[in-house]
Amino acid sequence: MRLIPRVPYSARPREKRAEMKVGLLLIVVLAAQGCAHVVSSNPRSVVVESWWLDAAKAQEVADAECAKYSCVALIEVKADLDETNYVFECVDR
Repeated sequence: MRLIPRVPYSARPREKRAEMKVGLLLIVVLAAQGCAHVVSSNPRSVVVESWWLDAAKAQEVADAECAKYSCVALIEVKADLDETNYVFECVDR
C-alpha cells in the first residue's frame, strides 16, 4: 500500500491562498453590510430586520426612516433568536 504524502499548507500555491483570502473578505464585507435594513415603513410604524440582533443599529435605521415624517422611533417589538425583525412606532417629537 502506497501512501500519498500530504502537502503542507505552506507549500500550496499562492494563488489558492489569495483566492481564499479574497473569498473570506467578501463574506465579511457582505455580512457587515446587511446589519439592519428597513423591511416596511409607513408614517406610523417601521419594521427593521437585523440578522445580528443589533438593537442600536436597528434604532438608528428606524430613527432615520421616521425622520422622513418628522417623527422619532420608539421600539414596540424586540427581535430575538426566532424573530429577526424589530418593530418601531413613529411618534411625534
